[in-house]
Amino acid sequence: MQDRKYTVADSILDTLKAHNVSTIFGYPGGAILPFYDALPFHKDIKHVLVRNEQGAAFMAQGWARTRKEIGVCCATSGPGATNLVTGIADAHLDSIPILCITGQVPLQMIGKDMFQEVDMTGVTLNITKHNFLLEDPSKAVYTVSEAIKIALSGRPGPVHIDVPKDVMACEFLGKREIPNLDFSDTDPMDRAYKALPISTLDTILKVLNEAKAPMLLVGHGVKHSNGEEDLKKLVNKLGIPTVTTILAKGILHEDDPNYIGMIGMHGFYHSNMATHEADVILNIGSRFDDRIVGRYDAFGRNAVVIHVDIDLSELNKVVDTQIPVHSDAKKFIDQLLSHPEIQKLHIEDWWKQIRKWEKQKKYEKETNNFSIRSCLFDLQNIINEDPDKYILVTDVGQHQMWAMLSLSIPHSTSWLTSGGSGTMGFSLPTAIGAAFANPKKTVICVCGDGGIQMNIQELALLAEHKLNIKVLVLNNNYLGMVRQWQELFYDDNYSAVKIFSPDYKKLAHAYQIKGETITNKKDTKEILNKYLKNAEPCVLEFKVEKEDNVFPMVPGGKTLADTIINS
Repeated sequence: MQDRKYTVADSILDTLKAHNVSTIFGYPGGAILPFYDALPFHKDIKHVLVRNEQGAAFMAQGWARTRKEIGVCCATSGPGATNLVTGIADAHLDSIPILCITGQVPLQMIGKDMFQEVDMTGVTLNITKHNFLLEDPSKAVYTVSEAIKIALSGRPGPVHIDVPKDVMACEFLGKREIPNLDFSDTDPMDRAYKALPISTLDTILKVLNEAKAPMLLVGHGVKHSNGEEDLKKLVNKLGIPTVTTILAKGILHEDDPNYIGMIGMHGFYHSNMATHEADVILNIGSRFDDRIVGRYDAFGRNAVVIHVDIDLSELNKVVDTQIPVHSDAKKFIDQLLSHPEIQKLHIEDWWKQIRKWEKQKKYEKETNNFSIRSCLFDLQNIINEDPDKYILVTDVGQHQMWAMLSLSIPHSTSWLTSGGSGTMGFSLPTAIGAAFANPKKTVICVCGDGGIQMNIQELALLAEHKLNIKVLVLNNNYLGMVRQWQELFYDDNYSAVKIFSPDYKKLAHAYQIKGETITNKKDTKEILNKYLKNAEPCVLEFKVEKEDNVFPMVPGGKTLADTIINS
C-alpha cells in the first residue's frame, strides 16, 4: 500500500485512543468511508461490525453502563445516522455517556439534498447533551476531546459529532496534542461540586431528625456520581427506609434491612404506601419521573420534599420541593456523613407500619404455573451460587417489571435496563456491548418475544465473536404489557397485540448458536443449569402462560396509595 497522508480520520482515531477508547461499534457506508479507510492502521482500536446501526448505539451503551466509561459508535450519513437515533434518545433520557460519530455529505453540498443527506445536528439537537458539525479540519482533536469531556462530566449524556466526508478525508494539519480542558467557568453543573452551606445541611438534618415517617429515594444519579458505597453508609447511619428507581437497582442489596424495594407504577405495595404516607422524602439523584411518582398533584402531599440533583433544571421541575439542593450526589452524601449532628433516626413505629403493609400484600416471587415469575425464580437460584459472575440486561415490558421485582443483583453495574425511554429492542445489543466490555462475565439477556424481534439480527455477533451471552426469551405470544392494559382498562379489546414468533431454537441454530425450547416448569432449572454454567452463547425460549399480569400496579392517573395487587 502506498504511503498514506495523516488524515482527519486518523486524528479522530488517535484522539479516541488517547481517551482510552479501545472498542467502536459501527457500520460503514459512503460518507464515512474515510474513517473506515484509516481504521485498519489503528490496531489498538477494535471495530465491531453490527447488523443495524441502532444496535451500535445500544452496544455503546452496554459498554458505558457497565464500565462507567465513554461508549463509542459510528455510522454513515442519512439512514445510517438516523438508525442511531433511538439509541441516542434512550441514552439521553437515562444520562448515559456515549459518543456517536457520523459521516456527512461533503461540506459544500450540505443543504442541497444530496444522496443520503440528513441534517443530523438538527435531528439530534434535543436528544443529545451537545452536538457538533466538524467544519474545520484543524479542530478535530479538540472537538473529539471536548465531546468526550462533555459526555462524561456533570450529568452524563450522549454527544454527537457529524463529520463531512471531505473533512474526514483531508490531511490533518492541526495540533495533535490532547487539550487539557477546563469548563468550570461556563459549566452550569460545576457549582454542584462545591461545598454546600453548613446551614443547608443543618436544616436537612433537623428535618430528618424531627420526622416521624421519613423516606429516602435513591436515583440513578447516585450511580453516576460513584456514590454507591457512601450511600450504603448513609442509609446504615440513619436507619432510614429506602426505595429506589428502576435504574438505581443494585445500589443497595435486596438483603439490606433498610431497603424496601422499588417504587412506582409497578413498585412494591409497601414501598409505594410508605412513600405516599411519608412526612419527609429525601430524593438523591432521581428526577421524579412520572413512572415512579404517579399523580404529581398528590405525590408527597404531606411531606417535606428534599431534592438533591446535579442538574439545576431538575429542581422544582415537576415536584414542589421545599428544600432544593444543587449538588453532586456523592458530594452531598459525603458532606451529610461528615456532619457532627448526624445520628440514627428514631422511627421504630414507622418501621412497624411499613412491615405491616409488607405482610398485608406481599409480592410472590414463585408461582405454581409455568410463568415468567417461575422462570425468574429458578434463574435467581442459579445466580445466587455466584452473583458476582453475572450481568443482567432486560428488555422492556412485563418481563422487565417482574425482573425488577424478583431478581437480586449485587452491583449497580450488573443491572442494565431502559428506564426513561422504555425502548423495546434494548436488551440484545446492550448485552453485546456489556459482553465486549466485561469478557470475564456471563451476560444474561432477559427479553420478551416482542422486544427480541426488534434487534434479533444482532444474534450474529454472538456466534461471530463467541460471546458469553445467554438470551432468555420469555415467550407469551403477546405484547404483554400492552395486552395487560387492554385487559384492565380497554374492556379486553386485544387490538394488535398477539405476535407471531419464529422457532427460536431453530433460529439460534441458523445463527450457529445453541438453543433450546422449554415448555414446562419442571425442566426450567435443569436447562438453566446446563447452559448458564458454560461460556458459550445460547438462546433459550420459555413458552410461558399467555395471559399473566404484572402486579403490584398503579393504574394511570392514580396515586401511589392506589396500588393494586390483582385484577
